[in-house]
Amino acid sequence: MLTRSGPLRRTRLRPVSRKRARVQRQRMGLIRGMFAEPAPCVVPGCGQVATDPHEPLTRARGGSITDESNIVGLCRAHHKWTHENPEAAHKAGLLRHSWE
Repeated sequence: MLTRSGPLRRTRLRPVSRKRARVQRQRMGLIRGMFAEPAPCVVPGCGQVATDPHEPLTRARGGSITDESNIVGLCRAHHKWTHENPEAAHKAGLLRHSWE
């Protein structure tokens, strides 16, 4: 296809922006440090090993994925349960609202 200035050049879209890639690298370093040693799931009485990092204050609610105080360790089952049952997870303290 031709344009006034010559042939149309197609540029590949980045799957992730440079800014997001930088934040993800920062998060991965933080997660590696936090989960270097096996730790139990934060749900009382669970006893399983925490495998999933979870942010009680999600990005959609104004939370940061690079703030260590906003990341807790959950086992896979409780992480899935948290996102499938947001009201109950909020009551259990596993999710927070933006105004809290």
